[in-house]
Amino acid sequence: MGADSQSYNLLTLNLASTETAGSGMIGEISDYFLSRAPTAKGEYTGLLAGKNLVVICAASWNPVLDEAQAPALYRLWQEGARLGEVYAPDWYQDLDGTEFALLTGMIPTSLYGQTALSWTGRQETYFPYALPEALAESGYTCLAFGEDDSRQAAYQALGFDAFTLYGETDAAAVAAACAGHQPFFAYCVWTDEDCETSLEMLTAALDGCGLAEDTVICLLTGQETECRGCLFLWGPGLEGSRVETACSELDVTPTLLNLLGVAYDSRFLCGRDLFAAVSSTGSASAAMPLVSLYGSAYSDWVTDAGYYNAKGNIFFLSGDWFFSDQEAARYVQQVRRIVYERYAFSRRVLEYNYFQVAFSP
Repeated sequence: MGADSQSYNLLTLNLASTETAGSGMIGEISDYFLSRAPTAKGEYTGLLAGKNLVVICAASWNPVLDEAQAPALYRLWQEGARLGEVYAPDWYQDLDGTEFALLTGMIPTSLYGQTALSWTGRQETYFPYALPEALAESGYTCLAFGEDDSRQAAYQALGFDAFTLYGETDAAAVAAACAGHQPFFAYCVWTDEDCETSLEMLTAALDGCGLAEDTVICLLTGQETECRGCLFLWGPGLEGSRVETACSELDVTPTLLNLLGVAYDSRFLCGRDLFAAVSSTGSASAAMPLVSLYGSAYSDWVTDAGYYNAKGNIFFLSGDWFFSDQEAARYVQQVRRIVYERYAFSRRVLEYNYFQVAFSP
């Protein structure tokens, strides 16, 4: 491939051999990941290195972007990165699917009737580039806060140091709990209806603790229309930046790892760094913007070039692109293959606990 770790988000890895792993499948999975194109580093790489991080999953919140009605949310939008064309895929796993994709950058495939998140907790599945695991390796204290403890085992498997139950009036306690641990990563799951009040309390507490200037906030909200959502990213240096490519919660982990300057290998994630350069050649690549909209290997999907309807096998080309019929057919075939492989190998990662085996010393 010729790529190097100075220019791309990749690492020199000493993966376990097929013989050592005891399974030909492990070698097959490694071959797949290592064949993928990495995402390039750029001006945003390490921009927020050492900053604290708060990630909020408010998947049931349908926000109104109005300064009078939602001043805290409006502040995130006004002072943060402008992220357009955000999709909320239906993984057929409810909140479990959203959380798994958000925290791991991997497609949440179900396995033997269990969601990917549930399986991870029960099997203690290892993900070296899951957001909490990667940040913990970089010296972060990683704390999860939620309104029920049903996912506590999964959080622990993904690398969180501790889980805390809290109610809708305790959002400010998150800042207080994290104040003594810097750098910190606080992950909050909000399922109550008044998320704006919780956000106001949290941002006010960060301001009060003197942490606002050293903290990045990433907020994922619910669907406005079918398969559409909102993603907010706020932090020093991000104001005025724009991302117009198609994206989803899958892209959060690689984007944040790149911004925080944490070393990771982008070939092993299904999501991509949103600030990475995008090829304008029109060729299909594992590093291109791509959102599959449903929890299926034969899903509808969206790329910069257009939208594909799987049921009708119809490709709607974006107005900014031009393909001949032959080029469009070839492009669709290539992207369908990429989507299928992402689902197939994501499932194998879970089933074989791939990273635990392949990354063992």
